[in-house]
Amino acid sequence: MPGTTRLLPLALVVLLGSLTWLLDRAASMPGSTVAINSDQPDMLVDKAMAVRFGENGQPLSLLTATHVSHLPAGDITWLEKPQLRYTAPDQPRLDVHGERAKSVNQGTDVWFPGVVTMVRAASGTQAELTINGRDMHVLPQAGLASSEAPAIAKMGTYVIESVGFIADSKAETLELKSKVRMSYEPIRTR
Repeated sequence: MPGTTRLLPLALVVLLGSLTWLLDRAASMPGSTVAINSDQPDMLVDKAMAVRFGENGQPLSLLTATHVSHLPAGDITWLEKPQLRYTAPDQPRLDVHGERAKSVNQGTDVWFPGVVTMVRAASGTQAELTINGRDMHVLPQAGLASSEAPAIAKMGTYVIESVGFIADSKAETLELKSKVRMSYEPIRTR
């Protein structure tokens, strides 16, 4: 028994040294070698809502979608059934909704590849403008929307069909590119 009591401190020192060595090895082990695939979504969200605020704290835009997926490659966000409302100061409200959208540069450039409807609210000088089309690009901060696809625009009593357009919400203009057809029904007074 006297020999074991002398060996006990030595055994404890060896055990403590071994544990220290094992802990040091575990702490210095290389991290996971699995690389993140930038072509795969790094974020998936259902029922999303994002609000962007201006410098004065007032909401500038509201974006909702039933499903959102973010791809780190190119910082691309895909949205299902997106609805965008842009309410910049001193500009008519702009509402855009579609089947699908691709947002680039944190929402500064949004592409609606499928069916899309854009409504610019009436202003002091212009009637409400509704554009139904597809393959529309929207630059919300610049107040621009454009497409090269066929579209139908309704503004007051005007109905306009064209292939391609550029809508400028700030200047309250609609530039029609080609194959323009317009009908006008005057307001009837008695």
